[in-house]
Amino acid sequence: MVGIGVGERIAGAGGLGVTLLVDTEHFGAVEVRSEPGGVAPPLHVHARHAEAFFVLEGELTFRLEDGEHRVGPETWAFVPPEVAHTFSVTGAEPARFLDVHVPSCGFGDFVRGLQAARSEEELEAVRTAFDQQPPPEYATGDPSLVVIRRTGGAEGETITDKPDRRATILVDADEVTVSEFVYGGGQRGAEPHVHREHADAFLVLEGEFAFHSRDGTVAAPAPTLLLFPPNVVHGFDNDSAETARCFNFHMPASGFADYLRGRNPGFDQHDPPADGGVDPSAIVAVRLSE
Repeated sequence: MVGIGVGERIAGAGGLGVTLLVDTEHFGAVEVRSEPGGVAPPLHVHARHAEAFFVLEGELTFRLEDGEHRVGPETWAFVPPEVAHTFSVTGAEPARFLDVHVPSCGFGDFVRGLQAARSEEELEAVRTAFDQQPPPEYATGDPSLVVIRRTGGAEGETITDKPDRRATILVDADEVTVSEFVYGGGQRGAEPHVHREHADAFLVLEGEFAFHSRDGTVAAPAPTLLLFPPNVVHGFDNDSAETARCFNFHMPASGFADYLRGRNPGFDQHDPPADGGVDPSAIVAVRLSE
């Protein structure tokens, strides 16, 4: 049975710092707690992967080539490859946020390297090894492709909106689809299945979801992040009496948004294989701080 663990503390003391939550090929994620002004990487681009942020508390300001964008709690910000960007913690209060990289491109080693570096030369080497470079002089990606969406049904494309179920597409990009699911008590989700070519992840933020694998069921209360690599059997339901809310990630997207829209019958979702699929020990389940 999969157990829910804790992340790898990378830096910080007390309630502040950086915790590595997931470090796999498809998905890298950290949870950051910072005072205002405490996080401010240099303006940069990622050539081979995308970056996304979810603000839990406080405020981030993103600086792009077309200006600044302030992002408050319960908001996603998605930055495609080649788009020059940086961010900082602004406002009067500390911030808590997730920083996600899809695919990870060695993001775990990157955050470990930043902590270990002892000179500007070492920092530059860490950034370069990770697919993080200064913006090129000739051209960068279009900043209008950055997606900033508030959650809770306020923004995005709502696919289902019923008293006991809501599904909203927040980010629909090649690298990742981010959807928000709200399930009332006792609502059934997806039957056990596998994705052969992409990974599936869930961030539970309210209530509790039950996730099923070939080894049984794990109850994942908020706040929990779970990642299911390709060919790992999984499904989910809300077995509780209370409403539950989560974000769902497909990496790469593989047309999941169109699947939700009913337009992609060939989506990479299949019945569990006869051999049971990949060992469920490959599942990552980690608890966020509260």
